Amino acid sequence: MKRFSILFVLLILLLGGSCYTLRLENIADWLTITLTLAMITIGPTLTYFLFVRPRLMPKLLVYLSFLVCLGVAYLIIPSSQSGYLNKILVWILPVIEISVILIVAYGIFKSVKRYRTIQSYEKHNFLEVVEIALTPKLGSGFVLHAVLTELSVFYYSIFVWFKKPSGKPNGSFTYHKDSQIKTFVILFSILIVLEGVLFHFVLQLWSETAAWVFTVLNVYALFYMIGLYNSAKYLPHVIGKNTLIIRLGYQSGIKVDINNIEDIHTARKSGITDKISKDTYYSLLNIDSPQYEIILKEPTLMKSSYGRKRYVNAVLFRADNPREFVESIKRIQMSNSNSNGL
Repeated sequence: MKRFSILFVLLILLLGGSCYTLRLENIADWLTITLTLAMITIGPTLTYFLFVRPRLMPKLLVYLSFLVCLGVAYLIIPSSQSGYLNKILVWILPVIEISVILIVAYGIFKSVKRYRTIQSYEKHNFLEVVEIALTPKLGSGFVLHAVLTELSVFYYSIFVWFKKPSGKPNGSFTYHKDSQIKTFVILFSILIVLEGVLFHFVLQLWSETAAWVFTVLNVYALFYMIGLYNSAKYLPHVIGKNTLIIRLGYQSGIKVDINNIEDIHTARKSGITDKISKDTYYSLLNIDSPQYEIILKEPTLMKSSYGRKRYVNAVLFRADNPREFVESIKRIQMSNSNSNGL
């Protein structure tokens, strides 16, 4: 709290003084340049020494504070004095953007390089390895999970096609074959393409820029749908020694301690319009009907895209071989029960 107070007071003094000085008549050019540079550099510098260097915050905070200071400087500097700021932005912004991209790309490159080594002794998929590599650089908050979500979309829509086929890992159970997810993806992909072409020409009559922005968003949506199906294919449910992982592609997933399972029973059939309780993880599309429901003894954390989290008391799921899946869980429960009884 003390560090935040120091940063706040110093920035208020700097910005308040700059705001007053820049509105004086006949101000010298060198003073305008000095104040402009001070407003956009002192904030990030203080942020680095107060929070990043002591390892209290991720390095990305310096970049975010720089953007905030740029925005505040743009509002404070009068239009008659903003020429220097505009010239600075032309040179600084591209350099900063490229630097951030290179830092993230380098972190991803290092994680890819270590992927085979880590995978050889730990059961991590590609994006879990990337998360391990980027957490020290981006922290563990929204920024990290936003980057991971976007990487997931492009990895599973494009790069996964170049992945060499591998055998089915022990304890993995697919859920995409008997699901409606393939039909859903094909149908919506067709609609996205048709909508993109139609609205591109309609919007072009009004604004060329708006038409291309809409088209880019449609291409992204198409990548998202393709990635969703591929992620469901390459991210199966997994039963470990004492843990169970239930997923819905890269959209969401939950890791459950098998000893925390109270009961597994056949799920009640549900329709698209049925409401789903907030304390239930529905690990399938609404057009599918769940096969089984897992009741938990204690609430367990469920994670979804962009870092969204919530605790749930029940899990609804599907599997291509549901009986074998449930029997495997019950065998582990029985084995643990016998071990505890000895």
